[in-house]
Amino acid sequence: MSRVLAEQEGKQGKGSLAAIIVAAGYSFRMKRFKPLLPLSGSTVLEQAVHSFLDGGIKDIRVVVGHRSNELLPILRRLGVQIILNANFPEGMFSSVSAGVKSLPPEVRGFFLLPVDNPIVSSHTLEALANKFSSNEFGIIYPSYQGMRGHPPLISRNYVNRVLDWDKPGGMRSLLEEHEYDAADVDVIDPGILLDMDTLEDYHKMLKYCGDIQLPSEEECYELIRNANTPLKVIDHCKQVAQLSYTIGNSLIRLGCPMNLDLIRTAALLHDLAKGEPHHAQAGARMLLNYPEVANIVAEHMDICLNPDQPLSEKEIVYLADKLVIEDRIISLQDRFAVPLEQHKNDQMVISNIKRRFNDAEKIQTRIEEIIKIPLHDLWKTNLEG
Repeated sequence: MSRVLAEQEGKQGKGSLAAIIVAAGYSFRMKRFKPLLPLSGSTVLEQAVHSFLDGGIKDIRVVVGHRSNELLPILRRLGVQIILNANFPEGMFSSVSAGVKSLPPEVRGFFLLPVDNPIVSSHTLEALANKFSSNEFGIIYPSYQGMRGHPPLISRNYVNRVLDWDKPGGMRSLLEEHEYDAADVDVIDPGILLDMDTLEDYHKMLKYCGDIQLPSEEECYELIRNANTPLKVIDHCKQVAQLSYTIGNSLIRLGCPMNLDLIRTAALLHDLAKGEPHHAQAGARMLLNYPEVANIVAEHMDICLNPDQPLSEKEIVYLADKLVIEDRIISLQDRFAVPLEQHKNDQMVISNIKRRFNDAEKIQTRIEEIIKIPLHDLWKTNLEG
């Protein structure tokens, strides 16, 4: 438990500070249900709860409404207080009111956190609690580089004001009207400013947390439709994705660190811009919101190999693409025989083809050394068996 918060509990009594997390809304602007979006190996909702648990806050209350049946099992497992707001369609302030109304008399103050601001450090919570205990102000904001963020720590003196508030603007206007009672605490915590109003905001949060953001399968096919990728190319991509996944899965079982979802996604999208000039780079530009996928797509035609580095996802996709002609898996020799014959009189093209063939062969050799069987046997067993 946080040292400052633990000391306060010793002086003020257990549960002297509470946390209210508001997770009842529709997520209209995001168009995906925010509380259940993946983040750092769990969900946004779980990250928000753990921000307070890690800071030593025991009294955590989560207000739910929309799709509450999906959130209840998670919240029960976490052992937090569940506040069901039947009036959630009326807007966020109705959920704030429901959470505030549930507070017991012994709570001296409460942190207020929308679920889409889930990343708050324990040091920030300590700084807010320390300021709250040592001065007369009733609203304490965390501030990073001069900008206020979440969560504010609010005195229980505001409980009745919240419940009686009927002016436009909800909680924001209430707090603005009581600016005379507010103080800021400077913290070194960019997380207080990270919210998730849009998908772009979510990607920024994932990057901040070190997560890899991948499009869902539905989003992959939406990208493909928007790019007008030919059906024949889509069939090729599906086969490359299957083969890439099979190779990657075999390597993972033998201890090679790989992200199978990244492999499969990048393989499915590698020819997204097929038909355009320099289609690998064109496809990568279409995937700027997914930088890890874009990097693999950009190198699926011409790869920069480093024999001193472990195999990565990009080598798997590169090789699988070279092993598939249209939607059929064939050997590298068969795959390259036709273009070598077609361009035998153009030495520059022949040089490029041979370089790609040699790179693919080097990757295949490294894989076969690890899995101890020919790749031909691997795909025969897993994809044709």
